[in-house]
Amino acid sequence: MSTKLSGMDHADFEDELTLLEGLKNKNIKAFAALYKEYSEDLLLFAYTLTGDPALCHEVVDGLFIELWEKGDFTQITPPIHHFLYSELRIKCKK
Repeated sequence: MSTKLSGMDHADFEDELTLLEGLKNKNIKAFAALYKEYSEDLLLFAYTLTGDPALCHEVVDGLFIELWEKGDFTQITPPIHHFLYSELRIKCKK
């Protein structure tokens, strides 16, 4: 079962399975859609973990940069936010 993406305004990535397929193919529009969909919530979550607004941006941006540079999206399965929050939690503890 695929989860609908709430804030997506790009018809090509209306659900998580389509978005993941785009990410696996290194589609920059899919990556931009991923960032747009999840970055704000991840910033809020990072703030609850660190209490430091500057560090939140650094950690969240670092997470997305690392994801793009590694390019290994095969490890991610829906729901995507489970993976992102787990990775962010690990990064905030470092």
